[in-house]
This record gives sequence, structure tokens and C-alpha cells, in this order.
Amino acid sequence: MIRSRFSPLALLFLVVPTVLLLCVSATPTWAEPKLIEQPIAFSHKLHVSQNGIACQYCHLYARRSFSAGVPPVSTCLGCHGSNKMKIVAPDSAEVNKMRDYWAQGDPIPWVKIHDLPDFVRFPHKKHINAESSRFVDEAGQGCNLDKAPRSLECRLFQFRTGGDQRCQACHGAVPEMEVVYKVDDNFGSMGWCLECHLQVKGAVERKRTGSTLAGWFHAKENDAKREAAAQLVSDKGYHNSNMSDCVTCHY
Repeated sequence: MIRSRFSPLALLFLVVPTVLLLCVSATPTWAEPKLIEQPIAFSHKLHVSQNGIACQYCHLYARRSFSAGVPPVSTCLGCHGSNKMKIVAPDSAEVNKMRDYWAQGDPIPWVKIHDLPDFVRFPHKKHINAESSRFVDEAGQGCNLDKAPRSLECRLFQFRTGGDQRCQACHGAVPEMEVVYKVDDNFGSMGWCLECHLQVKGAVERKRTGSTLAGWFHAKENDAKREAAAQLVSDKGYHNSNMSDCVTCHY
């Protein structure tokens, strides 16, 4: 009779740590978001949800430029006033920090949360001003904000809705945040962006057209038919960039 080399006690010591490790690794990353300390405790929840300030009132470059822009101190001053003429929240220690930056002529040194590599070209204005009709008809229809608010379907739904909802498609429910944090660990990664890009009308068809060089060298002969079939030209006659081309997002 062959006896087992492993005693029940040894097996217990092997199984228990393994189970614990699996439980820890299975814990959702969104349970404890990484919060970064800022020079001023600015609450988006207070300003946006409670006071009804729109995203682009402060981030005024989002529809005009590549960068959404951080509001200058003068924007804050418009509501709160300076040290010489305090208006909203005159006794707030955090607001007084802003007033001191203004008095010293210094910008507020905010710590950037949503950052992209320098080799990625992300124009905010293109995304803010994009027409929702460019998506395929079914994009976003399967959204369930209660059960899966960060699913692809819900991000598409928010983007198509427009307004401040479009900002939340990428940045999450910032209006409910006391401290802004990244809601998606893979924010700004190539696959994360392409999930939406491939929902644009014609994007998948163009991805499957075959050799790009063949289309390049015979463009004059094939343009009219090819562009119509692959949705290269919008209803307004504008040329649609290829949503899956390298040069669309990379310099």
C-alpha cells in the first residue's frame, strides 16, 4: 500500500494561502480609487451637482482646443472674490488658499489626473464637437447605468447624449466626486480608445478593406466609389478620418 507524502495539515497550509490570494486578486480595483492630494480641496460634487456649474464654464478650452484646459485663478475669483473683496465662502480656508495664489500672481499647481503619453494626439475639440450621428445606430443602446456604468455601451450612450454627459464618457461621474480620480485603470490606452472608434460608421468596413497602399496608389481612380462605400465622406461633404489608422492618434 502506497502512503501519501502529503499530510492533511500540509495540504491545509497549501490551500488556505492560495484561496486568500485569489480572493485578494479578485477584489475590484474600483473599490478603493487612488486619490491624489491637490493643493486645494476642490469639490466637483459641490460645484457641479449642488451649484449646477457646467464642465465647460471652467474647462473653457475643451470645445476650442486640443486641451480642455485648467481654469485660470481669475475664473475662481469671479465667484469667490479676492482677499480685498471676499464674496462667496469668505471664511473658507480652502477658498482663501485660492485668493492667496491670486494675490501672489501664481497659478494653482494642480496635479494632473488624466494624462496621456506625449506620442498620443487627443484633441478635445474634435471629441466635444463630434456629431453623435457618426456612430452606428445601435451604439449605446444596451447601456444600463445602474449595473454597468463604465461599460462600453454606457460610455457610448453618454458620448451620444452630449453636454456634460459626454465628458463623463471618458472621465466618469466627476460631478459626484469630492476628489477627482481615474475611474478606468486602462484610461487612454489604445484598446480603450479603439473600442469607441470602431463604433463610428464605416470604421470596421474601412479596417477590412485590405491594403492601404493599394488604395493610396490608385486613389484618383478609386476615390469616388471607395469613399462612398467606406463612409470616408460625411453627409456634409467633409472627409472623415480613418478611426483605426495610426496617424489618427499618433504623431
